[in-house]
Amino acid sequence: MTAHLARRQAVVRGEAPWWLLPAMEDDLWEPLGAELSGVGLSNVSIKRARDFTVATLHNWGLGELSSDARVVISELVTNAMRHAGAPTRVRLVHRASHLVCAVFDPTEQPPVVTEADHYAESGRGLWLVEAMSCSWGWRLLEGRGKLVWAAFTTPHSLVPARTSA
Repeated sequence: MTAHLARRQAVVRGEAPWWLLPAMEDDLWEPLGAELSGVGLSNVSIKRARDFTVATLHNWGLGELSSDARVVISELVTNAMRHAGAPTRVRLVHRASHLVCAVFDPTEQPPVVTEADHYAESGRGLWLVEAMSCSWGWRLLEGRGKLVWAAFTTPHSLVPARTSA
């Protein structure tokens, strides 16, 4: 099995939406954002994060992204549980043409992308995140842990079309 440290830059693959890092780091997640705090360290935590993601996306009219986002959140939360202690928060943000799923954890250890053996039971999570999202990355939060995120292109804008009276 070969492992390599993800690069220290925020974007590991693709382009991050221009608003992503300020929105995540400074809690400027308007117009649409939702957060699940106190995620914890159990299998129930993973289910809570998945259910929160699916319900939020359905409420936002983005149900068609819920299957992929559910898998990605599951992988990000599982990675945080295995390698960083406990994830502290899950945040979903929709702005313009992107949905971003993010997981915060208390460590500053960067994610490690691995080449899993064919028979390995783990080691493919970040490959799934990469395959299902349009971009993903991570960011250290200056003594407050790190944020690992994945972005999806949304199929439509949530802004309703104007009708003339």
